[in-house]
Amino acid sequence: MAKVYKLHPKVRERVAPKISAAALAEYLIMKADQQDTVLHNSRYSTPPVVTPHSGALRPIRAYNADPYRNKNVLEAAKEALTQRSRDTSITPKGREESLRCIETIELFERAENAFGLKSLKLEESQRFSPLDVNGVLVTVQPDLIVRTGGQSGAVGVIFFRPQKAPDPAACQMEETRRARGEHRREMARYMLAMAEMSWEKQPTDFDRATSFVADIRTGERIDFSTSDHAARVRAVRAACDHIARLWDTIEPRASIRAKN
Repeated sequence: MAKVYKLHPKVRERVAPKISAAALAEYLIMKADQQDTVLHNSRYSTPPVVTPHSGALRPIRAYNADPYRNKNVLEAAKEALTQRSRDTSITPKGREESLRCIETIELFERAENAFGLKSLKLEESQRFSPLDVNGVLVTVQPDLIVRTGGQSGAVGVIFFRPQKAPDPAACQMEETRRARGEHRREMARYMLAMAEMSWEKQPTDFDRATSFVADIRTGERIDFSTSDHAARVRAVRAACDHIARLWDTIEPRASIRAKN
């Protein structure tokens, strides 16, 4: 019988297996000890007061969903975040997050043309139900929906990736820089594969050609990988089968247990 631990009051436990597409993508390309951390943090989490990057992604989504691409949306967001970063009534972490969101918006503005967004008919994505993969609920949530306008009514999806880690720019060695860049690309390709898997129950077809991850940090557009899609789907299913069997054995680390 598994030992029962009392958790810190701020820690939430997911009793049933559930993981985000980004976390599962990271799990698939990491080493065993790093995979343990991904699963631990997926089962036991401490929700932040403010969701990281949300102050940047909300206006970025709204800006792209506007057919006129009104720059005032982004400028107003940056101004509000600047004011928030100077507000001493907010916690230091909150002020730091405001500065981080300003940086994210500015990085997006510099990379916007490289992403090729202006020519697309975009709208903000609705919330999607989790995808059940061999007993594991996988949350796949794109930022934008692409309406292709074709006779098939096919729909593409776009994910924004604002996270800094792993940061290729922080490396001095070219080999490490390349490895971190490829790490980010592989995560993106797996997220797109899971997006198509989650689309099977939708009334419209999934359009691979207009589906991509916009890596805001690197300014790179990562497109759907068609050539090895079947292999990626098999890898996702195998990983979820393993996670479902492993889930009940994941114990909370000492750092998140309640103090005696």
